[in-house]
Amino acid sequence: MTDKKIQNNFEGEKFKVIHCKGAVESYEESLRHVDSQKRKSFTRSMIIQIQRLADGQRMSKENFPQEGVLPKQKEQSKTKKFNALKRIPIRGYCWLSDVHPNTYFISHYVYKDYGKLKDKDTAIVGKNWTRIEVNGDER
Repeated sequence: MTDKKIQNNFEGEKFKVIHCKGAVESYEESLRHVDSQKRKSFTRSMIIQIQRLADGQRMSKENFPQEGVLPKQKEQSKTKKFNALKRIPIRGYCWLSDVHPNTYFISHYVYKDYGKLKDKDTAIVGKNWTRIEVNGDER
């Protein structure tokens, strides 16, 4: 794993993980808050975490918590939630697609030095989810 940059797509043993438009850039922006000496190892660890998700490996609630609620569709009875790839101090918000089999989409990343999920982040995930799951724009 010599590559030190987050790629747009990850192919795993079980899932495909796709970054939404602007997600990789939001990671790079969030990474600016990480100590410059630790950025390469931090990114390497985040890549490993994404690859674990793609390979279908068990993810702990600590590193992959449910974060918020996705928009409801007509005739949907059960509330769907999105998760966070959590590597302090950065989180990448993602969901498992209902439309694209075995595919996770990472909406965006945030530098998070606060506790509660911000409405702004829920709105960004919801916008990306609607664009992909409802409108069919795949990235």
